[in-house]
Amino acid sequence: MNDLTGISVFQAHGEGLAPFVHGHARVIDEAVAENGAALVRGARADGTEDFEQAVKRLGFEPLAYTERSTPRSQVGDGVFTSTEYPAREVIPQHCESSYAGAWPARLAFFSAVPALTGGATPVTDVTRVLDDIPAEVVEAVERRGLRYVRNYGSGVGMDWREAFQTDSRAEVDRFCAEGGLEWEWLEDDCLRTLRRAPALATHPRTGRRLWFNHLVLFHQSSLAPEVREALVAVLGEDGLPNDVLFGDGEPIPDATVAAVRSAFERRQQRFDWELHDLLVIDNMRWSHGREAFTGERRVLVSMTDLVTRS
Repeated sequence: MNDLTGISVFQAHGEGLAPFVHGHARVIDEAVAENGAALVRGARADGTEDFEQAVKRLGFEPLAYTERSTPRSQVGDGVFTSTEYPAREVIPQHCESSYAGAWPARLAFFSAVPALTGGATPVTDVTRVLDDIPAEVVEAVERRGLRYVRNYGSGVGMDWREAFQTDSRAEVDRFCAEGGLEWEWLEDDCLRTLRRAPALATHPRTGRRLWFNHLVLFHQSSLAPEVREALVAVLGEDGLPNDVLFGDGEPIPDATVAAVRSAFERRQQRFDWELHDLLVIDNMRWSHGREAFTGERRVLVSMTDLVTRS
């Protein structure tokens, strides 16, 4: 089932992707500014280069992807594969890099190869999600803040070299110091970082309050129960690749996260990717995720317009 409510749809009717975007860049930009999301459908494209040219027509300036949380491959100038998790895994709703000290304001997704079944990139308007989260939950996380704890190099999750795109510990030290991260080098070439951050943000253009965090994706309750139990048993409560606590270090109850997850589920919209679809979203207004899928799904992503937490 397709639900494109609130997403502006532009039909290209077989025109080349880059020329169509070039001719409609202003109205696509206006649609993203007004609604937060725009979909170009029915265009022709030959591959990564056409996507790269299309986003340049939209004023995208390539961003580096540092402080990574998921494995990706760079396949063009500022063009990456979407998260390279096994096809059976579902990726919960999140705003890109909302756990970090800086994030892209806009994202563009390109459907190079649609999945055989499933594989949608569901999206959710996080201003509406905030309206649906119980007031006591919003009050608690807003008052207490969040603490993101990440562990690199344990053999589970990402290695720090991949996450920070460097082999230099000194470079990681510099990044952490400049980016507001607390960090600690551990035994066996492992790294632990800690970031304290608010759970809500204010949109820099509209001034609206937003639910902007990685609570649902990073919380232990997003893991399958048997996986969670096994990881905690082996790595310890503070050793998981990704975790999020209250800002004071107290665990966030599973029921609190369940209430947030339920709000996302009520507001989530999804559509089936068609070949050469181009989706542009405001990363501070719309979250995104991924369904499980079958087949050879290949979705590319580009990011632009860096926003810093300060």
